[in-house]
Amino acid sequence: MRKYLIYTSAGSSANVRFWVSKKDRDYDVWITNYSGIPGLNREYADFYNERSGSKIPNLHQVYRENPNFFKSYKAIMVMDDDVIISPKSLNQLFNLLEINDLWMLQPAFSRFGKISHPITRRRLTTRLRYVNFVEITCPIIRTDKLLEFLDVYTPSLPTIVGIDYWLPYFWGINHTDKYAISDQYYCINPRDYFKKEHKHVIDKISNSKDRAAMVNSILKQLGIREFKYQEFSSIRRPLIQQINGLPLYLAEIVFDFLWSLASSAKQVLQK
Repeated sequence: MRKYLIYTSAGSSANVRFWVSKKDRDYDVWITNYSGIPGLNREYADFYNERSGSKIPNLHQVYRENPNFFKSYKAIMVMDDDVIISPKSLNQLFNLLEINDLWMLQPAFSRFGKISHPITRRRLTTRLRYVNFVEITCPIIRTDKLLEFLDVYTPSLPTIVGIDYWLPYFWGINHTDKYAISDQYYCINPRDYFKKEHKHVIDKISNSKDRAAMVNSILKQLGIREFKYQEFSSIRRPLIQQINGLPLYLAEIVFDFLWSLASSAKQVLQK
C-alpha cells in the first residue's frame, strides 16, 4: 500500500488511465464501477468493486464495509472519474496537503474545461490560495477529517449536492489556513460536450432545479442567507514560472472566450 489513496466511482467516460500512467506514484487507486459493465476500468485499479450510484454514497458504503482500510492512508482524494490530471501533479498535490498541514485541498480548474465556481478557476500569479470553499469534484482530504465526515454522513439523499458548502462548517469555518486551492498543480474538468456520456450520474438522479433547492436548503440549515466565497491569503508564484506559463495560460483564456461565444450563438439559433 502507498501513502495516499484516490477514490473514484467510474463509468464509461472515465479518465483514470491518465492517473496511473506512471509507476512512480505515491497513491493507490480504488475504483467503484457504477456502469453495469462488468470489469470496466478494472485494469487501472489497485482496489476495485462494482456498485451503482454516485461518488459519495459509494464511498460511504466502501468505508462501512472496510472501516480500517482507509486508516492506512495519510490522505484520500475523492475524485470525479472524468477529471484529467497527471500523476506528477497528483503526487505534488498530496505532498502540498501534507507539508502545509491542510485539511482539504483541490487543484484549480483550467479554462479548457468547465468551471462551476469562479474561485476555483486557475490563476497564473499564485501557487496556493487559502479559501473557505473547496469544490467536491476532486478534493484531497486528510484521512482523519474524511473519516469524521463519513462517520456522520447518511446516504438518504442520493446526490452530493451542497456537501462542498457544508464541509468547512462541519470541520470549522473559522480556520483560515486549512482549506486551499492549488494553482500551480491544476486539472481539467472536461466540458460535457467532449464526454462519451454527456450526463454525470448525478444528472441521472436529479435535475438542476432540484439540486439548486438542495443547496439553498443546506445553506439555510447553516444559517447562511448568501454564501460568500472568500480568499484569506495566497502564496505568490515565482516570476520566472509566471513567464514560462503565460503562453498556455493565454491559450486557455482564448479558448474559454471562443467557447462562450459559440455557446451564446447556439442559444440564439435555438430560440
